[in-house]
Amino acid sequence: MSEETEESELLVNLNSARSPVASRRPTHVIVLYVTLACVGLSAAAFCIGLGVGRVAFTSNAQTSNARGGSTNAWGANVTDGVVSVPVVSWLDNQLLLTNIGNNLLNLTSLPHIAGSPQNKILALGIYSRWLAYGFDDVQLVNYSVLLSYPNTSNPNVLRLKNSTGGTIYEAHTQGEVPLTPGENDSTVAMPFNAYSGTGNATGRLVYVNYATIDDFLYLTTNLSCNLTNRVCIARYGNVFRGDKAHLAQAYGCSALVIYSDPQQYAPNGTSVYPDGPSLPPYGVQRGTLIGAQGDPLTSGVPAIDGVFRENYASVIKSGVVPSIPVQPIGYGDALYFMSQLDTHIAPISWTGGLDVGYFIWQSDNNTNQTFIQVNNYQEERVIYDVIATIYGQVEPDQLVVLGNHRDAWVFGGVDPNSGTAVLEEIARAVSNLRAKGWRPGRSLVLCSWDAEEYGLIGSTEWIEDRQKVLGPNTVAYLNVDFAVSGSTFLVTSANPLLYKVIYSAAKMVKCPNPAFDTVYDEWLHYRSTIFNGTKLPLVGNLGSGSDFTMFLQMLGISCADFTYANITGYAVYHSVHDNFYWMTNFGDPTFTHHQALGLVWSKTAILLATSPVLPYDPRDYAISLQNLFSTFVQLYGPTLQDQNITLSYIAEELDQFVTASIALWNELQNASSNSSISEQALRILNNKLMNLERAFIIPEGLPGRPFIKHVIFAPSSVNSYASATFPGLSDAIFSALHTTPPDWDEVRRQADAVRVHIRYATQVMQQPGLEFLI
Repeated sequence: MSEETEESELLVNLNSARSPVASRRPTHVIVLYVTLACVGLSAAAFCIGLGVGRVAFTSNAQTSNARGGSTNAWGANVTDGVVSVPVVSWLDNQLLLTNIGNNLLNLTSLPHIAGSPQNKILALGIYSRWLAYGFDDVQLVNYSVLLSYPNTSNPNVLRLKNSTGGTIYEAHTQGEVPLTPGENDSTVAMPFNAYSGTGNATGRLVYVNYATIDDFLYLTTNLSCNLTNRVCIARYGNVFRGDKAHLAQAYGCSALVIYSDPQQYAPNGTSVYPDGPSLPPYGVQRGTLIGAQGDPLTSGVPAIDGVFRENYASVIKSGVVPSIPVQPIGYGDALYFMSQLDTHIAPISWTGGLDVGYFIWQSDNNTNQTFIQVNNYQEERVIYDVIATIYGQVEPDQLVVLGNHRDAWVFGGVDPNSGTAVLEEIARAVSNLRAKGWRPGRSLVLCSWDAEEYGLIGSTEWIEDRQKVLGPNTVAYLNVDFAVSGSTFLVTSANPLLYKVIYSAAKMVKCPNPAFDTVYDEWLHYRSTIFNGTKLPLVGNLGSGSDFTMFLQMLGISCADFTYANITGYAVYHSVHDNFYWMTNFGDPTFTHHQALGLVWSKTAILLATSPVLPYDPRDYAISLQNLFSTFVQLYGPTLQDQNITLSYIAEELDQFVTASIALWNELQNASSNSSISEQALRILNNKLMNLERAFIIPEGLPGRPFIKHVIFAPSSVNSYASATFPGLSDAIFSALHTTPPDWDEVRRQADAVRVHIRYATQVMQQPGLEFLI
């Protein structure tokens, strides 16, 4: 197909979905830092860190034409005995089920909340093993950050009281009921929400469903409810719990109680733990409420010794954390509080699975009151990231980063240590590769993050600390939070440039389900979409909620997130029952899905680290942008037309983006077929691909969110877990629709921001260079 025909057909396919509006066109590093292989251009020892430039490492791999396109020089193959085999094939027999299971057993033997002695012990164990594995560099990096804990000497209280102050019912706020051996551990953190406001509140209840912005608008607009000084009760789900707390505070509630409704966490027909996978009545989901990433006292700078730290009162005043008390409970406790509601029958969509009628309001006729007392405290503690690197022999300054967090609210059988167990086995497999004299073309970096549960703290601090090195040099960040929460299908979210390489990796992995040949086939069967006229596995957009966030939002690095799941979700999330027993009885007893996930993860990384031309397809970004824009126009086009706001300029820039993406793809195809391509040509093409994502970063950040900078993909301002399309523009429209007087000029400014950043990305792809090489 000619370039002109390909461009024409792609434009036709993309434009066919465009709406009429669019077409009208009107640290601190502890010096436990070890360089194991300080190898250089001379016999002298030459030690390098993450800021390395181009250094030719000695290796048994073929080095002829190492500065061009030789796949052997790039580490695509490894010599196993006398046979040279592709590394992606060699990996198939390297991730061992027994090892993954033993890793998980070791990691989940004790509770290991961030900042605890147990979590430090795990960090030191990983550090020691990765040293023994022969990585070139292994670092144990520490930061002093503010964490939040329940007060064991003065526990939180939630009571239902009668009119004389007597206690009718008291919730199980001091701990869950232990149901299997090991759960009755004195170091288990009491159920709490980190960074909750402290103090007490007493009042009548109001049920706010999931506590989304739409739920609060329904209460205050449709029902004309005055929520001031009401204790609100919400069910977990749909949005980030921190957004629930911030919205409850914004609408005047004096406190928030969050419970796990059996409709989601113990649906009819499923047995509850320990007899089944569902959440038992007094199981409780812990979790953070912070509305930002990283240490709350050192926003924007690494939490190293000597930097200025804000006082916590100013953090509360800024709105990053809520000031009202918040307490989570199980559905066994929630039943007693929900039964106090007697007015305004809840809509069907608000009805859950409790054995009680769902009402919204507690009337004045009911004189019972809910009393809540939260005594959590904040304390500065040291956290530990473990970072291991094998440097590439062609482009050692270019980094392919894999990461998983280690800290857990309790035992972490699923979240996060199913992922940690796999990462540990990948590290061992890479060690075996190194023992055969192998090096990748680009550097591989493995990261074990700390304090993710509190607000992505470990990864954010490291990114803030290393941003000037990571920003220009990181090819991709590949994240696994929890590897397996179910055994039905792969769930992946990623930036569009990574779609094809992830598909390629999934096609290489044998499916644990014998009904399908590969993980790709299973993924396509259960979770598919139509992408440019072709049925493909669904890849979601990235929001927030895990350690990829600041790689994408601060630095504009293409990211992916992988997990194995099932339709019903995993009900014991963040509870004491998320442990080794749950995984080995209900999650993945044979660890075959852990192995499959690990192979997709590691093969994606190997393809990125060993391909001379990065295996990215800019046309996928063009198609994604057009699809997103078409959906956006359908949602908001008429509203914007009413305000005489045109989207035609964005549509024109998208057409230019499509044209540039096709031209760049043709350049990439030519380069991939040229085994003698020069290093300079490779760098020009690969830099275009890497900088394409970075072109969407707005330096000042999105309105009200200075550290969320991606104008195309970012977490929603009212649901940090979910991705919002054109987030600054979407937020501006929402604000204009719900604020008096509306600020439609801000909508225009945000539309311009989308337009010019698409334009910047087009310019990146069109940048000349290849034609001037000698």
